[in-house]
Amino acid sequence: MAARTYRRAPDLRILRGSVRRTDPRHRTTMSYRIAIVPLLGLLAACASPGASAPGTARPVGPTAEQAARKPARFEVVGRGPVLHTRSTDLWAFRGVDGRDYVYTGTWGACNGCVGNRLYVWDVSDPARPALTDSVLVDAQSVMDVAVNEARTVAAFGRRGAESRRNGVVLLDLSDPAHPRQLGEYWETLTGGVQTVTFSGDRLFLVDAGNAEMRVLDVSDPRDPKPLGRWGVPDNPSRFLSDLTVDDGLAYLAYWDDGLVILDVGNGIKGGTAQQPRLVSQVRYQTEWRNRSYGNTHYAFPYTNRAGRRYVFVSNQILPLGADLNRRQEIGGLLHVFDATNVQTPVMVASYEVSGYGISRFWVQGDTLYAGTNNGGLRALDVSGDLRGRIQRRELAVLATGDPRGFVPNLTFTWAAMPHNGLVFATDFNSGLWVTRLVPGGQ
Repeated sequence: MAARTYRRAPDLRILRGSVRRTDPRHRTTMSYRIAIVPLLGLLAACASPGASAPGTARPVGPTAEQAARKPARFEVVGRGPVLHTRSTDLWAFRGVDGRDYVYTGTWGACNGCVGNRLYVWDVSDPARPALTDSVLVDAQSVMDVAVNEARTVAAFGRRGAESRRNGVVLLDLSDPAHPRQLGEYWETLTGGVQTVTFSGDRLFLVDAGNAEMRVLDVSDPRDPKPLGRWGVPDNPSRFLSDLTVDDGLAYLAYWDDGLVILDVGNGIKGGTAQQPRLVSQVRYQTEWRNRSYGNTHYAFPYTNRAGRRYVFVSNQILPLGADLNRRQEIGGLLHVFDATNVQTPVMVASYEVSGYGISRFWVQGDTLYAGTNNGGLRALDVSGDLRGRIQRRELAVLATGDPRGFVPNLTFTWAAMPHNGLVFATDFNSGLWVTRLVPGGQ
C-alpha cells in the first residue's frame, strides 16, 4: 500500500510509513515500516479530565477474580494518595539518615492538573507513607527522577517551563526528607528532559527537544557541565523515549529506530561518556490492528540467577484520538532479547498484557515488576531460560484505581520499582501504592 501522511495535531508527530494486512494478533518482524505518535505526546494532547471525563461507575482494570487465579498476589501495604493531579515516575531508596523514601513526579499537561512538584514520601513505615515535603519548580511536568548510588544527590527532568528553563534539577539529599536544590542545567535542553539516570558522577538523560541522549558531568552538582551527546541520524520520526545505563553500556529505547546499545565506558567499542560508540542496533516491528509499529518505549538490562543475560524491551501503541480519561485499548509487547553477545542481541521471548501494553518496569530477584497502564501492576517470573511466549510466567496483578482518583476508578499504573522487600508503584490517577508480593494462598 502507498505511504500515508496524517495531518499534524498539536503536540503530535506526523505519522509516515507503509501498512500491510496481517492477522490482528501481535506478531513481530525485523523490518522498518511505520512511525506512530509517541506516548508522551498523546498524553499531553488527550489527558484533559473534567466534565467530559467523570470517571467510571465500575472500576477499570484487572478484577479480583483475575488476580485470584494467579500463583501470587500483591498485598497492599499502604498508600500515598495523590488525587488532585496526576503522578508520573518514582524512585525508592534508603536515605543517608537510614530511613526509606520514595520521590514521585507529577503531570500537568491536562485541564485541572498541576505538574510542577516533586513529592517526597517517607515510607519507613510502609503502612503509613508520610508526605514530608515537595520541591516546587517552574515546569508543566516533572517527568522522571533518579538518585545516585551514594544517595547524596537526586536529579529530575522537567518539561513545559514558562521560562523555557527546562532541563534537569539537582537536589542535595543530606536531609532526604527535605531535599534542597543544588544546581540545574537547562541551557541546551530547552525542549525538556523526560528521563534521567546516574552512572557514577555522570548524569545521562533524554533530550526531548532534539531526541538525543545527553550526558552531564555532575561531579560538582552545583555546576553541572555538558559532557557528551549521541543520536541516531535525524529523520522525520526520530524520537528517543527512554534510556538505562548499566556496566558502561547505555540502552536506548529509540521508538521506530528500535533498541540501541552504546558503549559509554564499558570498553567493548572504546566508547566513553564524552564519545559514545555504537555497539548494536535492533529494529523490530510489532503487529497490532493490521499495522506494523516500532514504538520502542523502554529498555532494561538484567542478568538472572541462572546467568542468562537479557534486555527487556517494551513498546507502546496507542490509537489516534486516544482518550486516557477512559479505558483504552493499548497495543505493545514486552520483548526479551538474549544479550549474551551485546553486539548481536537476539529476540527470544515475548510477554503480552492483551489490550493494555507495557509502561515502565524494573527487574530484581528474577522478578519483573511492571506498570501496564489500565492493566494495573503486574509481576512476571524471569528466572532461568526464557523462550517463546512467557504468559504463564505471570505471577500477580493488582488494579490501582481509586474511586477518589483524579479520574475516579480508572487504573493507570505508570511505573513500578522494588525496594527493601516491597514493590512501589505510581498510578497516573491515584498516586503512590506500597505493595508486597506474597504467595497466592496467603
